[in-house]
Amino acid sequence: MERYHFFRSSCHQFGFHCKSLSELKSDESEPEGALATVLEVLKRIHNMFFYESKDNLIDRDVRQVLKTVRKEILKGCKIVFSRVFPSKFQAENHQLWKMAEQLGASCSTELDLSVTHVVSTDAGTEKSRWAVKEKKFLVHPQWIEASNYMWLKQAEDKFPVRQTKT
Repeated sequence: MERYHFFRSSCHQFGFHCKSLSELKSDESEPEGALATVLEVLKRIHNMFFYESKDNLIDRDVRQVLKTVRKEILKGCKIVFSRVFPSKFQAENHQLWKMAEQLGASCSTELDLSVTHVVSTDAGTEKSRWAVKEKKFLVHPQWIEASNYMWLKQAEDKFPVRQTKT
């Protein structure tokens, strides 16, 4: 995800020597951009908090509503990672693993037919080749990050994995 630079001062603040979106008279997609997405998420959270909960208003906690909404984003996905973490690293402690679980995915270190996604940085790994052979999704780690950022499961085909040259 790129940093959003609408104003010229933002570009300069981060050391970019380019025109801002306001200078280009351009902006993100109105129906699909980050602001529209956040608005939809906020409306959904508001509705769940005020109208769907059976608890007393005083007993409700918006943090729990947020967790519930986030858990639905990758619900039903079972993810195995390949060449994403340093070797000998405890995978369960990695930020991407935790992020995927917060979004409702279950993560595993072992391949089996219940796996729906292999997240990899290299299409040439054994796990990546297995995903292709078994017709499972093979996606780049940015797929998880983009789903997290947009509060919506992103299209897998937008996050292809390339084979790295050795």
